[in-house]
Amino acid sequence: MNPIRQNPIRRWAVGVTTAPRPRSTLESTLAGLRTAGWPDCRIFDDREGAGAWRNWIGALETLLTQRPDADALMLAQDDAVFCRGLRVYLEKNLWPAADVALCSPYCPSPYRKPSRGWHRQDHGWYLVGAVCWVIPPRAARAIVRDLGGVEARDRIDARVGRWAAKTGRSVWYHTPSFVQHAGNGNSALGDPLVNRLRMAADFVGQQSDANSYSSHLAPRDVACKRLAPPRLHLAERDGYYTRDRKEP
Repeated sequence: MNPIRQNPIRRWAVGVTTAPRPRSTLESTLAGLRTAGWPDCRIFDDREGAGAWRNWIGALETLLTQRPDADALMLAQDDAVFCRGLRVYLEKNLWPAADVALCSPYCPSPYRKPSRGWHRQDHGWYLVGAVCWVIPPRAARAIVRDLGGVEARDRIDARVGRWAAKTGRSVWYHTPSFVQHAGNGNSALGDPLVNRLRMAADFVGQQSDANSYSSHLAPRDVACKRLAPPRLHLAERDGYYTRDRKEP
């Protein structure tokens, strides 16, 4: 898929959201970002315990305020693992559509596709995987405008996914995954071990360069078989990712 060219992406606003964990992973995430091409980023530390949602939406608003000239905004969690060269790859391959809400270089297992590149994942309230999102400035301003007043603690993916569906914007995840979720048994929320809905099955690896992957060929070095739809009702013991998760 050829990117829909709008403005060239040169100026980035990058943030990392963090909260206390049993074992801190923030420094390794920052080191991975540097290797991926972003030596500078803003850290948003939820020391006061406002919750993942308030920290994330506040971070997005702050990035918009501090970097009004940014061509793209990226927010990552403090347990994200990156491959090399991701910034250059994204600058060459964004945006996949004119109506983008967000693009995720992280791809949880059920979203993996047989072909390389960006694939639409318009799941509304059932969207999963806010580990690392890249957001166009126009969409970021609309998210803050429409959702900035929402008082909640969690479910970033669900709230933004529902917003995207209601506003007619598209959500895109990348195969293979250029980011991995490393929060196995180490969540700030105290939730259970990472399962197939919360980790990538085809992460290319920290030493791989994203630019060695073209978007029109099937991966030869990754087993990229078509997956059956995820059995969401078995995903989490607390029901976070179940189909009976009620919209508020």
